[in-house]
Amino acid sequence: MAKSSKFLVTGASGLLGHALMDELQASTTEQVVGVTSRDVDLTDFEATRDLFTTVKPDVIYHLAARVFGVMGNLHAQGQGYLDNMRMNTNVVEAARLAGTTKVVAMGSAAIYSDSVTLPMSEDQIWNGAPHFSEAGYAHAKRGMLAHLDAYRDQYGLDYAYCVSTNLFGPHDRFDEQFGHVLPSLLSKFLRANQTDGAVTIWGTGTPQRDFLYSKDAALALRMIGEGFTGPINLATGKAISIADTVQVIAEVSGFKGAVEWDRTKPDGQKLRAYDVSKLAALGFAPRYTLRESLAETYAWLERNVATARR
Repeated sequence: MAKSSKFLVTGASGLLGHALMDELQASTTEQVVGVTSRDVDLTDFEATRDLFTTVKPDVIYHLAARVFGVMGNLHAQGQGYLDNMRMNTNVVEAARLAGTTKVVAMGSAAIYSDSVTLPMSEDQIWNGAPHFSEAGYAHAKRGMLAHLDAYRDQYGLDYAYCVSTNLFGPHDRFDEQFGHVLPSLLSKFLRANQTDGAVTIWGTGTPQRDFLYSKDAALALRMIGEGFTGPINLATGKAISIADTVQVIAEVSGFKGAVEWDRTKPDGQKLRAYDVSKLAALGFAPRYTLRESLAETYAWLERNVATARR
């Protein structure tokens, strides 16, 4: 990456977008432009091309996506595929036309098949089909990787493609029905604290997940943008059970009520573990412990609950 660069961040109002804008603005004197869905409809190619023509970014961090959570993705397969394919295709082509030198794109662990060998490594991305529950969304994300690889071969467009684990932090979607596991749990604990109720959680608590705080993910993204090409896992490399995670949330939230496990509901995939050797080789290590990051996120949610549950 050149010393002097103009950065463009799509999805700037989201969980990772907020954190990345802060990270980039704190680490460079160059211009950092953030755009949201209110500024431009990335599913509209002409609007996307006009944005890139105006901004003329040297480096783009493409974070924008249509995300519904696991249950939402299951019931919106077609919409998830079409919206994300349009968005990603438009951004990559507009970047090429504008003379952008590098695209740093957000992928998802949903692209990995259940048949991969743990820990999941980047050379297994194309091994088998994604899980049926998120196939539409996952195939759209895989398509973006194929697009970027083809453009690097033909046009010399540099790229990094981040295969992200479960992210969480301030500005997340704290949707208890369709949201991801951590924001959903944090919202449930806050609601229970407000109502003196119990917290009901699906499954047995035995599945293990790798959780990465948005502020740490933003640091990793900046480092990837500065020094990596190709697909790379974005994770901590450490898994924790849902039950142990729930215990930490109960402690940082001061919850004293009952936690009830609904074992009639499915657990989902038992373990998601990532090979993070490529990320570690860049010098990345999380700055926050899980307890610290969960405490910060719960405190943010408590202050912003009126707008955070949407």
